[in-house]
Amino acid sequence: MAIGQVNSSVAPSDFYMEQAKKRQEEQDEKLASGKKINSAADDPAGLQISNRLTTGISEQEAYANIYQNQVSINNIESAQLQGTTDLLQQNQALVVQSGNGIYNSDDIAALQAQVDANTAAIPNAGDLGVDNIDLNDPATAQAALQGGQQTTDANQAQLGASSNAAESAYRSTQAAIEAQSAARSRILDTNYAQSTSQQAQNDALLQSSIQSYQQQLAAKNVEKLI
Repeated sequence: MAIGQVNSSVAPSDFYMEQAKKRQEEQDEKLASGKKINSAADDPAGLQISNRLTTGISEQEAYANIYQNQVSINNIESAQLQGTTDLLQQNQALVVQSGNGIYNSDDIAALQAQVDANTAAIPNAGDLGVDNIDLNDPATAQAALQGGQQTTDANQAQLGASSNAAESAYRSTQAAIEAQSAARSRILDTNYAQSTSQQAQNDALLQSSIQSYQQQLAAKNVEKLI
């Protein structure tokens, strides 16, 4: 609202008018910025609390990113382990197939070449103990492949547990972020309905104060003429 300039040098400033103008300016700033606290002078304690909440939110967001990254890494490793499982299962099938009496030495050699190719594609074949699968010794080959599969399954289970824990922690951090953000919003954000109502009251008070002030000036001017 545009308010005409009042010459304060004519008479002492009206206290209520100045207070009404100040409150109107404060409400205008709150409505324009969307914040109840625009400086430390508005609410020192509230600003301190909101800053602490902001720090807490930032920390929780950092943890949330860590948990999300952990799940992503686990998913990559899990996919790699699934690839290992597929290759181990293929080799187990080839061991069984090689035991069929219909295959001659050339057939067995071809199957062995396929086993060797599968084994070469397993990154940790040596650690799993499946790097020397020999179709001429099917019993030993099956035992090695089964042992490798058990180790791979155990690693998959550990990754699954790790991902579940990380996802649970992520959900907890998200809940904390939402709670802290809501608390900060209650402290900082403007209540538009309340501020608009207060602004209307301030406008009415300011107009009343201006009229009263102008009446006082008029009375003083009349006194000077008498």
